[in-house]
Amino acid sequence: MKDDELEVWRRQWHSQPAVPIELIRKVERQTLYLKLEWISMIVPVLMGIGMIVAAVINPTVPFIFLAVGTWLFIILGTIIQYQNDKGIWTPTKETTAAYVDLSIRRCRRKLYGIRYGLVFSTLFTLFVLVVNYQMLAGYGAFRTFEDYLAAAGAYLFAAVVVAIVMFLTTGKRKKTQAELDYLLNLQRQLGEDQNG
Repeated sequence: MKDDELEVWRRQWHSQPAVPIELIRKVERQTLYLKLEWISMIVPVLMGIGMIVAAVINPTVPFIFLAVGTWLFIILGTIIQYQNDKGIWTPTKETTAAYVDLSIRRCRRKLYGIRYGLVFSTLFTLFVLVVNYQMLAGYGAFRTFEDYLAAAGAYLFAAVVVAIVMFLTTGKRKKTQAELDYLLNLQRQLGEDQNG
């Protein structure tokens, strides 16, 4: 956000009782993204269904464990996302201050979601790798040194992917933190203008 945007919002706030249209549009865009996040939950559900199908086709302990574990992760993730999204759908009033407050709450929840997502995805990746190792060992896939080397390469690849995701998420976290700092400053300034 830019200082000139802050000045526009300030002038609009002083000149009329309505909320600046740019702020309303920004909140509406964020609301659309929240809805899309919930729609995207179809992907893990389909993945969970795939795990159930795999466990039915091959009813061994590792496949059953993978299916149950995947569904536990899906359920836990859905509960945490639901809790994180509580109270951030609409502003409490049709005022500039309420819209800024909603944006602040959304930024804070987004930061929490980023931290949670990193931990969650790392744990899920470890879970899948351990179960896959058990599956491969159960099928006798580790007979030669080359087999172990191939598995080590696959695990290393997974670790690199997780590291890249963590690196990319750091940029997202910094951007969200900067937006939060800006909004907190805006909230303070709007409060001073209201009191002054």
